Amino acid sequence: MSKIYKFALVFVLAITSFVDISEGIFDLGEVYVRVNNTLSNGKKLRIFCKSKDDDLSAVELAPLQVYKFTISKSFWGDTLFSCDVFFDNKSHWFDVFNQKRDTSFCRNTCYYEVMESRVCKYKKFNSKIVEDCYYWKKD
Repeated sequence: MSKIYKFALVFVLAITSFVDISEGIFDLGEVYVRVNNTLSNGKKLRIFCKSKDDDLSAVELAPLQVYKFTISKSFWGDTLFSCDVFFDNKSHWFDVFNQKRDTSFCRNTCYYEVMESRVCKYKKFNSKIVEDCYYWKKD
């Protein structure tokens, strides 16, 4: 076996031991995020989403209005976007996209609904297959 071949083999094995390809870390590209205001009684929702590199504009959502934005995944698998939400004179936050957590679940699109008591992530938005709900912390 030639030295170059051995080096290449060791290099490939080393890289694959550090990176879990099955979790889609090399699945670069974009993720579409959709956050729906499902607050009751016609309440408006103010939302501000950000990462360590990007701050998106704060927007106000009317009832049942959907906030849409796109996130680029990182080669390193460390993309993290969180959103602050404001309603009823209270603020809450949640991680809207965590690349390590959400790549295999969301695939190309992450759907969320914001409610008074929680935010829920869905596999399919219209048929509402729920992955997880995160309850807001009590004051």
